[in-house]
Order: sequence, then structure tokens, then C-alpha cells
Amino acid sequence: MAKAHNYTIVTHEQYKRDIKRKIPIPNVCRAFNIPNINTFEMLRRLSIRFG
Repeated sequence: MAKAHNYTIVTHEQYKRDIKRKIPIPNVCRAFNIPNINTFEMLRRLSIRFG
């Protein structure tokens, strides 16, 4: 869905180069050339402020 509609995936997981089990979302994104960011980057891009 993300690839077909040019979406960016938001996740707390981090890319792990040598992992063989329970593959993190950023690894899948990299393999399929899908942009991904973490939650904090999403909040920055949307100019969300707390307080």
C-alpha cells in the first residue's frame, strides 16, 4: 500500500543490518525502497508541539 500510494511508513523500530528473524519494518522498507521515519521525526515534520 505504501509503495503503491507513495506513503511514508512511521515506526519506532530501527533498521538492523544483520538480523535474520523477526525482520523490522525499516528493513522491509529499505528492501522495497519505501520511505520510513520514526514517530519523533513525524511529529517534527508536522510541527506538533506539546505543552
